[in-house]
Amino acid sequence: MRPLQQRSPWPSERFALAILTGALRAALGSAAIGMTLAAPAALAAEPSAGAQHHAIAAGPLSDVLAQYAAATGVQLVFEPALLADRRSAGLQGRYTEAEGFAQLLRGSGYEAVRQGQTGYVLRRSATPVASTTTLDAVTVTAAAVPSGTTEGSGSYAARSSSTSSKLNLSQRETPQTLTVITREQLDDAGLTTVDDALRAVSGVFALDGGSIGSNFYSRGFSLQAQVDGMNTPAGIDSGNRSPLYDTAFVDRVEVLQGAAGLLTGAGSPGGTVNMVLKRPTSSFQAQAEVQVGSWNERRVVGDVSTPLTESGHVRGRLVALADKSDSFTDYVYRDRQALYGIVEADLTSTTTLSASVLTQKDESRGHFGVPFAANGSDAGLSRSSFWGDADHRSVRDYTIYTVGLTQQLGDEWSLKANYSWQKTDNDIHHFSSLSGGLNPATGAGLSIGSRQTDYFSVLHSNVVDVYASGPFELLGRRHELTVGLNGTSVRDENNGTGYSGATPINVNTFDPAALGPIRGGTPSRAHTKTRNLGMYGVARWSLTDALKLITGVRVSDYRRTNVVTGAVSPQETGEVTPYAGLVYDINAQYSAYASYSDIMNPQANRSKDGEVLQPVTGKNYELGVKGELLDKRLNVSAAVFHLAQSGLAVVDDSVPNNPSNACGGRCYTAAGKVVSQGLDLGVNGQIRPGLNLAAGYTYTSAEYIEGPQKDQRFRTEQPRHSLRVAANYQLPGTQWSVGGNVAATGRSYKSGGTGAAAWTIEQGSLVLLGLQAKYRITPQTQLNLAVSNLADRSYRHLYGREYAPYGEPRKFTASLRHDF
Repeated sequence: MRPLQQRSPWPSERFALAILTGALRAALGSAAIGMTLAAPAALAAEPSAGAQHHAIAAGPLSDVLAQYAAATGVQLVFEPALLADRRSAGLQGRYTEAEGFAQLLRGSGYEAVRQGQTGYVLRRSATPVASTTTLDAVTVTAAAVPSGTTEGSGSYAARSSSTSSKLNLSQRETPQTLTVITREQLDDAGLTTVDDALRAVSGVFALDGGSIGSNFYSRGFSLQAQVDGMNTPAGIDSGNRSPLYDTAFVDRVEVLQGAAGLLTGAGSPGGTVNMVLKRPTSSFQAQAEVQVGSWNERRVVGDVSTPLTESGHVRGRLVALADKSDSFTDYVYRDRQALYGIVEADLTSTTTLSASVLTQKDESRGHFGVPFAANGSDAGLSRSSFWGDADHRSVRDYTIYTVGLTQQLGDEWSLKANYSWQKTDNDIHHFSSLSGGLNPATGAGLSIGSRQTDYFSVLHSNVVDVYASGPFELLGRRHELTVGLNGTSVRDENNGTGYSGATPINVNTFDPAALGPIRGGTPSRAHTKTRNLGMYGVARWSLTDALKLITGVRVSDYRRTNVVTGAVSPQETGEVTPYAGLVYDINAQYSAYASYSDIMNPQANRSKDGEVLQPVTGKNYELGVKGELLDKRLNVSAAVFHLAQSGLAVVDDSVPNNPSNACGGRCYTAAGKVVSQGLDLGVNGQIRPGLNLAAGYTYTSAEYIEGPQKDQRFRTEQPRHSLRVAANYQLPGTQWSVGGNVAATGRSYKSGGTGAAAWTIEQGSLVLLGLQAKYRITPQTQLNLAVSNLADRSYRHLYGREYAPYGEPRKFTASLRHDF
């Protein structure tokens, strides 16, 4: 690893370090321009005499106090019932005996008073405090955080989420399958992109498409994307529409599985991925991280959060990163630079205004993968081989500007209004693709075709989300209500110049650098505008103390306009999307639930009478049990689901394909239907102090039950069985923590062609192992080591016969992080 004080030849690294250094100087020097930092005294002071380092994980306050007393060798006398409903975020850093007790009990209303030489007794503090059941974080750089925030929790369990309905619900109160990848899990496993995080969820399947990114599915269907609960039309790393979102900005990744139309409107029934970004903290904290890894990976991240005024009413956070890497595949590289900044201001005691910008630029040379033979068998080509144009280059530039207002309305009601302007620019140079069938014996049979000199696309999105929520009384019981409006207006424009001819190649002699320039080319242009807007309402009814009913409905308008031709299709008005969930508390730990959710997706195909087909509908039925164990440190869940997507367009063979007919060519009927059903099991949280676990198993069986493909399996490239396990353990009495992960999937395959030209490609059952170790050099500095695909398994993503990317071989990474 190159010492940081040396001049780096890597411009991206210098860029990130310059941003971080400037941010720190600006923060630390703000007093000179009338601002005062509220850095904790613990950061400024020298370690007290007799201080020792502690690394106690979050948990019930009584348990944490007992661990601390044992670690310091003293006796603490108290009645555990006094602290039965209180939690602590643990203790990290160097403290004297008394300082540690003071930190752990801060804000609790209690204090530890010495009795004798080695004893303490717990008593109520003389200083009154506000009533609370959960203590603020007490790490050296900790700060009070909003509900649901996972940063600093030290846990794989999330406290709450509003992704399903805008109601702030715990996992147990949410009547759908919900998986949350917390900040702790992201850090432990070194998950640097949202793609990595999604691959850690058992119910999510990632289909790697090489140059065009990955497509993500749940229960057989595509997932929608959100950032901070606001729809993101560019999606997640798919179809050259968006970059691979980096997790440096992310507090947590929430995955809601099954139809989620209540807040989305139009889309696929797979579910929703919500990337929740980091927020400013009420006290100063900062960190810098440098990472190196296989294939010349170099990564630098800086993160600074601080009050910007002495009162703390204005707070800011800045995250900057640079990440550059080659690949195990020849010619392939990635160069990423990104920045996220946010400012929050308390205009009054009831009004908070926020503004943020997130920008990320990925420059890369990608590929589609390695071809199979014409019959689908392995052609024996190296997993490092590159089958494209060596002059290929792709630049994805993504920016989100967001402003938000939160207004407390009284009677515990609040109004939240958010507006986001999103833009994705894609500049693709010398894109190419393979076609044909490979003969491994001769090396012939393939051609490089559809080469494009340049391809430009821009996606402008205006996103709005306004809602009010709060409690109300009815029939002597207290209920909750949220009403709101959200939607997107998207302008999608692309231009390109491409050559549709084919250049035959032989895989035994192919040279990507020898393809030469593209001659001629045919210009192409497409430009559409899409509006997806809806109003929704959702209520949580307290039928009894143990029984809660959630009901919701959305009314949506959808319109897509072809700007080039002026045609409007599809267009839907007043589409109704219902939602219902029933949750019954079996006891203090377990709840049973049943839910129904759906989503619609407009389609432009026409029937033989010229009418546009009704939207495709996806309906999700789910039964499950959820639990909060070990004083709510551990979330467990089990669910069965039945998801039906109906109204799929099927070619109407009774009408000849004729441009002059009522359909303008092919006619269709809404006769296709797919049913996906299966089982989800999940465990997330702390098994015991210092031991975190995230595990899930999903079984999915999907097939066509109506239409020409009736009784055939749906999306065979997605395995039916999926297992994910991740764990991390803080070794008692040491500075080490160790962990590992397992990703196991069943067999999958994909078929095509007919007769003698039929082919099938397949990937057998697969088990991938990873290991991590973390060593805390000082209370503020830690070294992380990780290896993925430990056994160096060779496997393929079944995108297609001509292109099937290999999975990443064994990879090593090492990172050094310092907290200021």
